[in-house]
Amino acid sequence: MTPYLRFEIVCQYRRLDALLWRLLLPAALYPLFRLTSSSAPEATFQGLPSDVSSMVIFAVLATLLSGVFATAPALAAERASGWLAQLRAMPLPATTTVAAKVAAALAFALPAIALVMLAAAISEGVTLGFGRWIELTLLLWVATAPFAALGVLIGLLTPSPVVAQSAAAGAIAVLWVLGGMVTEPSDLPGALETTAGLLPTNAAAELGWAAARAEAVPGSALAVVAGWTAGLGTLGALAWRKLGTR
Repeated sequence: MTPYLRFEIVCQYRRLDALLWRLLLPAALYPLFRLTSSSAPEATFQGLPSDVSSMVIFAVLATLLSGVFATAPALAAERASGWLAQLRAMPLPATTTVAAKVAAALAFALPAIALVMLAAAISEGVTLGFGRWIELTLLLWVATAPFAALGVLIGLLTPSPVVAQSAAAGAIAVLWVLGGMVTEPSDLPGALETTAGLLPTNAAAELGWAAARAEAVPGSALAVVAGWTAGLGTLGALAWRKLGTR
């Protein structure tokens, strides 16, 4: 798997337009949001200063964009060009191929997360202990996995890169809004509040906020991330196998 994984990672970093979009957009939006925010300097959210809690939210956006967009449009393009058909002829199990796609997206997400944190440190003077920075980065990095698996599934099920791009953007918007990234889940109506706690975006943010507060890792959030990764990864592997029956 190692040579194929290396190939996938290199392909990610060759897409220069995607580099700018997925790497720089969340980091650029953070200071813009803070500049236009009406929150008082001493305001808190999730038990954290607003500049720190907002940093976590935009780092989650980085994981979401990196995970979904690193896989969905690229896979749809590979499918349309016939590359996936050639890839299927190689002696690679479906699970290995899907896992390599997810791992490549994870490799892309790490610098995107780091750039958001750098933007927060420079523009807002956010400071955390070294251990908290590392824990926060690693937890958010792990939380990219379900988004990458979702992107794989979208890329395998959509007929063209254009459709995949639209489907990916729609999925990101739904996960972002319903995951409580725009407003607190408690402010969402009825069943949507319960739904928010079951979505990977909310789980990723909970992991990040806990790390920033120097609290124990919430097991429920880890379970949500693991569950979505396993479920979407399994569906992606099934979709990959189904391509060979068409």
